[in-house]
Amino acid sequence: MRAVSALRDLLLGTDSRMRLRLGRSLAAAGVGVIGMSIQFVAVLMGLTDATLAALFSVVAFTSLSLVYVALRTGWSLRFQDPAMTMPQMVLGIVALAAVYAINPAIRGMAMLIVAMSLVFGAFILPPARCRQLGWLAVAALGLVMAFSAWSQPTVFEPRIEAMHFMLAALVLPVTAYVAGELSAVRETQQAQKRELRAALDRLQQLATHDELTGLPNRRQMMELLALETRKATRNNTHLCFGLVDIDHFKQINDTLGHQAGDQTLVLFARLLSTALRAGDLLARWGGEEFLLLLPATSLDEAQRITERLRITCTESPAWESLPGCRVTFSAGLVLHRPGDSSALTIARADAALYAAKHAGRNQVVAESSL
Repeated sequence: MRAVSALRDLLLGTDSRMRLRLGRSLAAAGVGVIGMSIQFVAVLMGLTDATLAALFSVVAFTSLSLVYVALRTGWSLRFQDPAMTMPQMVLGIVALAAVYAINPAIRGMAMLIVAMSLVFGAFILPPARCRQLGWLAVAALGLVMAFSAWSQPTVFEPRIEAMHFMLAALVLPVTAYVAGELSAVRETQQAQKRELRAALDRLQQLATHDELTGLPNRRQMMELLALETRKATRNNTHLCFGLVDIDHFKQINDTLGHQAGDQTLVLFARLLSTALRAGDLLARWGGEEFLLLLPATSLDEAQRITERLRITCTESPAWESLPGCRVTFSAGLVLHRPGDSSALTIARADAALYAAKHAGRNQVVAESSL
């Protein structure tokens, strides 16, 4: 099994998208190989010229190999369609037109495979491309039929070739049109799937994040708190909680209006979020109150971090874009105790926040300093 898996990885790669592209290409190549095998059966039966059949097989095999190399090496990634679907199908139609001329005894097979190829296009190509391939197939076969009837009228009887062309001119465009309609249905379903995924992502965002500031909301933060407290207990590390409250926020709403208040909250959240360390969490807890979570952080370090946030908020030049809205904040910090609930730790942080406000606001108070 390991040898088979290693061989599959060698032939198809390990990237799932490359495997899909190569798998489709090799499946199409397999149909070509079967066609060449039938051709050589015709050679053995004396119905096909051996030299022309061999020459065609060499050219076809070389073309298929070049396509495989382009896909397998990633060279095709430079194109909008890395699968090179359109070039492969054009190559296939031209090859089948050549088969029609080289193998008069089995030329009906070429027309059937062309029609089948057009149907497969519905699963990959856009509708317009499917229809274009139908007319290309008619043109390629029409030219081959005309040339063959002119150069070998005893083998390719002109009246029969005219009937073949009329049949191809009727069947192939209709087949291509049906393939285009199927492709349109496929594209519609894919678009609906993308829209549904976007709507679900939007609902998930609304359910877990504050719509105004974009921060995690209270519900999401409770889940994150449970996760981080378990992690701190398991790893025997510190975990600090902080409640942050904007000072005199009501005055902004009362004097400048609620729109200015919303803009203040957005800018405040952005200033604090961008100043946090990787792994730190900030959530909107309610109104102008925010919850700060500092994993793997001692209380002294948490106080230094929060003090840095306070200075950043107070001195940031970004407030110049909102005249009259520059704010300060008060914060209460506590160290989570193993075994305590998140609610109890938050209640202790709230008491520390009350102490910061009672002491005059615009400051950080840690529980140990009370």
